[in-house]
Amino acid sequence: MKKMRFNILLAMLTVALSSWADVTFALLNPRTPIQGAKFSITFRLTNGSTSSISAPEIPNCKLLYGPSTSTMSSTQIINGQMSSTQTIDYTFTYLAEKEGSVTIPTVTVNVSGKSLSSKPYNLKILPPDSNPVNSPAQGSNQGGSSSKPSTAATSKISADDMFVRISLNRSSVYEQEAIVVSVKVYTRYEISAFQITSQPTFEGFLSEELDVPQGTEMEHYNGKNYYTAYLKKCIVYPQKAGQLTITSGKYDVTVVDYELVSNGFFQTRRPIEKRVITESNTAKVNVTALPTAPAGFTGAVGDFKASVEMKPLELRTNEAASYIYKVEGTGNIKYLKTPTIDLPAGFDQYTPKTDINARFTGSDMRGTYTVNFTLVPQEPGKFEIDPTKFVYFNPHDKKYHTIDLQGFDVKVAQGTATSAVTEQKTIAKGMTDILHIKPVGTNLTQNPTRVLLSGMYWLLYAAAAMLLIIIFYIYRRQLKLNADVKGRKLARANKKATKRLRQAKAAMNAKDTDKFYAELNRAMWGYISDKLDIPSSQLLRENIEQSLLELGCTEEEVHETIDILDQCEMARFTPHTEAQMSQLYDQAVATINQIESTKK
Repeated sequence: MKKMRFNILLAMLTVALSSWADVTFALLNPRTPIQGAKFSITFRLTNGSTSSISAPEIPNCKLLYGPSTSTMSSTQIINGQMSSTQTIDYTFTYLAEKEGSVTIPTVTVNVSGKSLSSKPYNLKILPPDSNPVNSPAQGSNQGGSSSKPSTAATSKISADDMFVRISLNRSSVYEQEAIVVSVKVYTRYEISAFQITSQPTFEGFLSEELDVPQGTEMEHYNGKNYYTAYLKKCIVYPQKAGQLTITSGKYDVTVVDYELVSNGFFQTRRPIEKRVITESNTAKVNVTALPTAPAGFTGAVGDFKASVEMKPLELRTNEAASYIYKVEGTGNIKYLKTPTIDLPAGFDQYTPKTDINARFTGSDMRGTYTVNFTLVPQEPGKFEIDPTKFVYFNPHDKKYHTIDLQGFDVKVAQGTATSAVTEQKTIAKGMTDILHIKPVGTNLTQNPTRVLLSGMYWLLYAAAAMLLIIIFYIYRRQLKLNADVKGRKLARANKKATKRLRQAKAAMNAKDTDKFYAELNRAMWGYISDKLDIPSSQLLRENIEQSLLELGCTEEEVHETIDILDQCEMARFTPHTEAQMSQLYDQAVATINQIESTKK
């Protein structure tokens, strides 16, 4: 009994110490407020408590009341380790008096003698809606949690109440200059179903998908306030001059409207679903051709720095040296071309290794482009690797820039692996397929042993033949696997889906709803794209259903798959409980297992 009490006390002490190590204080991202409406901001204190907290003074906003507090605690045991978390939320309610951008200042609290501070937060107060009918701000003290009902079932959803919009961060660019394309849905109604029937196309562009922000936000557009959510975001580079068009997509949306129903004493609201078929706008880009390019220009557009490095500069024959070509900066860095270097005679060059490390910085790609050339000298002597140039076009100053890259003097000594050749003539530089003729020594072995009569010779011969057969079989099998692109894609489908499902489960355990649905959505769409061998841009409800039936799935399995995709797509518009998240995760795992076990 004493030992049990000691273990319980030790566990409680461990939990207390671990909780103290994770004391945090932060501002939760507030909703976008609207002028004239109430809104709230919440500070969360984790694993601690404070006796007082002061309300921050927010410009153009009036404090109405606060703080109101709410407490939540949880305990979990993972691999025998128990951990406990307690959070206290402090909520302040304000009235937004004037539109514009404001900053929520830093708030500091004292927790057991330790000062903790939140980070400042930039907040944009939207102007009031010019047409308050069906405005998202109506009926909400938070500036956007429910839409105002209409008063009649016969009201129609206008094109201004729900639409999809393609927006560009710039509409006039040079060739190869980056454009950020955002496809967002704007709605003043609650959405119950959303289906993309046709994706926008980017003919004449190189495009790359970007991470899509999760969740919804409020945005003021054309005098009205809308709930908005990203459907697609990508960065594109125009490949030719002229006016290029990003074609519109098509979308099938079901929204929830309300009608007022009277029973003689009071009125109630009754939800009514309405189907809307809409198209996004088309976006046009004016692309200017690049000016006449100087010698050495290979298509780099942006703002770059370049350098070369070679090491070692003193080596022996048949030893490898590295010639490293590095470009860093902002622009079309992922689409730079591998340079060519002018090598002197007597050097062998192997296939270069290219490494691109780039990230999206808000309006373009920034990173490094590195090419590593492996050079191997075959002759001793002193050699000179000529200087080279890197030429790029900067669209900001509309000029070409040339960076002179240094050359190198290389000393090559005779290596021990190669016999000395003193009277050989240099092979012509262009005749790279001819090698030197090397002399053969005159001390040949006399009276050779007759190995054909030894058992070891025949044993080694049989082993070598068997090894050759095995290598040939493996080589043929690998060629067949490499040629079967579809087969490799199918084999990887379940593996990739399992990895994404693990990430979704981790987000679910962390109670990160947006990340959970994003990872689960990627897992399902990626698995179906790989399994059915259909590009993700061409996946539609119709061809998914038809392809799954052709694969051998039952109609119930097909319906289950489509239902999971719809729930993931709708997750950004409607809240879900932890139980619903867990149920949807188990449903997705079971569906993938059923499809994997299906035999055509």
